[in-house]
Amino acid sequence: MHQLQMIWMKLTKWMDKEPVKVPVSKRAIAYVLDWAIGGIICGFPAVLIFALVTGSSDMFSDLYVFPGMGYPEYWSYIAGILCIVVAFIYYIYVPYKVYPGQTLAKHWMKIKIVNNEDYGNITFKQLLIRQGIGLFLLEGSAIVVSNYFRQMLTLATGFYVEYYLEIIGGIITIISGMLVFGTVSQRSIHDYLAKTRVIGEDEKQAKKKIKKKNRK
Repeated sequence: MHQLQMIWMKLTKWMDKEPVKVPVSKRAIAYVLDWAIGGIICGFPAVLIFALVTGSSDMFSDLYVFPGMGYPEYWSYIAGILCIVVAFIYYIYVPYKVYPGQTLAKHWMKIKIVNNEDYGNITFKQLLIRQGIGLFLLEGSAIVVSNYFRQMLTLATGFYVEYYLEIIGGIITIISGMLVFGTVSQRSIHDYLAKTRVIGEDEKQAKKKIKKKNRK
């Protein structure tokens, strides 16, 4: 057991050891709400286009349904791109302009994404890296809209890359979840990439006070 602890300490030596005050339960609830609300909102363009183009009352399944029903493949790309645009608005524009550092779920749970260095407001570049590269592309299982990206890539290449990307994304998502639930800093892979962290709304001011005290 002692050897395993030593190995784990060596493997996690590079990790952020600064604890946060946010209960893990809040992070979990915010994630589930974002996954559900974001999934519904971001998937709406595809559902709408499917209904308008096909005139079918069947439930929309995926972007493959358009060519599968004999419709031009470009409808799949139009639907997929619009879904990604809406996801960009929900996951990047809203936390940048509407509620700084917060999606709707994070706003409701009173937690926010901040710059890890000084707990200041997150920049647009950091949001692109965290939400765009981290969530959309790498952690593909963490967000519904990633499915549309993988499906468009499969349609464009003619090779079923969705299967392999989903496995890779699933593994990265699990590791990221382990970091959130198993480390004191609760920083996920996309937080390390973007140099961000998630804190409580009242935590930013507390850190500034500590820094000011240290200067004295």
